[in-house]
Amino acid sequence: MKRLGREELTALLEPQPPSDAFWNRAIDAERAVIGVSPEAVDGESEGEAGERERRNRRRRGESGPDGPLSTGDIVDVGDDSFVVVAVEETAAGGRRYRIDLIEPRADG
Repeated sequence: MKRLGREELTALLEPQPPSDAFWNRAIDAERAVIGVSPEAVDGESEGEAGERERRNRRRRGESGPDGPLSTGDIVDVGDDSFVVVAVEETAAGGRRYRIDLIEPRADG
């Protein structure tokens, strides 16, 4: 499990990180889904060889690496925090990360 700030997550998800509007909607809805490309998941296996490996994994019923985020990771966005509650592999080899807003702790 790791804890990332919004800027750290942005660096991992370049060139298309979540926008301000995305985070505002996520905070309002208390949940969201972040989608990333196959290249963001495993940049070392790009091109035809990477695509071939992803197809072979899917045929075997195996999922690939989680990519930049894993279940249990926390992303801090200003005063709010989200936890990754699920990771789903897309048909193309990318990932969808389902995140839920964490309730602030009550001090006292």
